[in-house]
Amino acid sequence: MFDEVIYLIKPGEETQNEEGFPIPAKDTKRDVFANEKSIRGNEFYIASQSGYTLEVMFEVHSLDYEGESLVEYESKRYRVVRTYERKQDEITELICRAYGSELIS
Repeated sequence: MFDEVIYLIKPGEETQNEEGFPIPAKDTKRDVFANEKSIRGNEFYIASQSGYTLEVMFEVHSLDYEGESLVEYESKRYRVVRTYERKQDEITELICRAYGSELIS
């Protein structure tokens, strides 16, 4: 198990130099092993009713997850919508939707 490689991304914050000009933010990106899972049916439908679509869930070792808000997998970025820590086996589930997807009107 844990045979997929995903990238956990923590977006950087834009700063200013001494003259007040913006310095672009640099994301922090690191790779971890994960399992790709499907979204549970009831969670998928509840999210749909709220106006967005969940696409994928990743399981990672809890020690590997440091609160990152973005995941990259197979050249596609996802936003972490919700996490769930399973304390009994020290696994954290990352429930994700496509990065940049807006709420459905």
